[in-house]
Amino acid sequence: MDIVVVGELNVDLVLTGLPALPAYREIRLAKDMRFTLGGSSGIFACNAAQLGAKVGFVGKVGGDEFGDFLLRCLQQSGVDTSRIIRDSSGRTGICVCMSFPEEYAMVSYPGIRETFCVEDIDLDYLKTARHLHMSSFFLQPALQPGCPKLFRWAKEAGMSTSLDSDHDPGGRWDNGIRELLPHVDVFLPNEHEAMCIADVADVISAAERLRTMAGTVVIKRGDKGVLAATADGTFSVPAFAIRPMDTTGAGDSFNAGFVFQYLRGSSLDQCLIWGNACGALSTRGVGGVLAFPTPGEVEKFLLDRAGELDRQPAISYVAGRQ
Repeated sequence: MDIVVVGELNVDLVLTGLPALPAYREIRLAKDMRFTLGGSSGIFACNAAQLGAKVGFVGKVGGDEFGDFLLRCLQQSGVDTSRIIRDSSGRTGICVCMSFPEEYAMVSYPGIRETFCVEDIDLDYLKTARHLHMSSFFLQPALQPGCPKLFRWAKEAGMSTSLDSDHDPGGRWDNGIRELLPHVDVFLPNEHEAMCIADVADVISAAERLRTMAGTVVIKRGDKGVLAATADGTFSVPAFAIRPMDTTGAGDSFNAGFVFQYLRGSSLDQCLIWGNACGALSTRGVGGVLAFPTPGEVEKFLLDRAGELDRQPAISYVAGRQ
């Protein structure tokens, strides 16, 4: 396989067209809704497979209809689900996503995913892949203690690695992530997560500090583009101008495009451009997987936007490594 994804799965109920968030004792009417596969790890897996990567998933769902739905979605995308545990002692999680054109709010019931731990992982299965990816480190409390060992083992087995931290609902922004980062080749937080983990007040300082802990650091900034920090310095990459319908999963879609090109040995700017294109195109529909592009759609999008890329550098130098 190309990629084994270790992480969380839940269903997403995405509500769109809301005028505002409801206040206490208030009802707001959505204009549309979708019930779809969710969880950052699950969205990444489906979308990487859509691009043509051979993907396997290791995780846990309940023995319920939500679990059936998630397995069916992954299988239809071509993801190998043979190492997903069905556990009838708990329910599959669900996330209610209230989506706005530029922002979102979520309420999540984690369910059985909170019991998923490193002892549940078939290490022999992992080493059949070239790359290990994990999303939502902070949303998987039972898995956190074993993550440094898991990623260290993957590196010793010759695999490359990537990590998306996601939000920390506890607000601690640690839980062992600093011990984990030295074993991460590509770290993919968003702007808020990066500043909180680095414990700094600006994103460039966050990129520079995190680069001393991990390999390449790629910080997603929505319509402000991306910051990438490597041993050669820190670089800014603009976003593609697009009118989004729903931004749910856009960061996970960026991850899929970036890692897909990374595994093909592409240059950093090509990885970043593909990540930006995949993230932008994924916002054309509701949910994290329904509007994700095919490789042909990405290539056409980039061809159509060639003038946009010509008008400004695809990647521009910001600062040297501190």
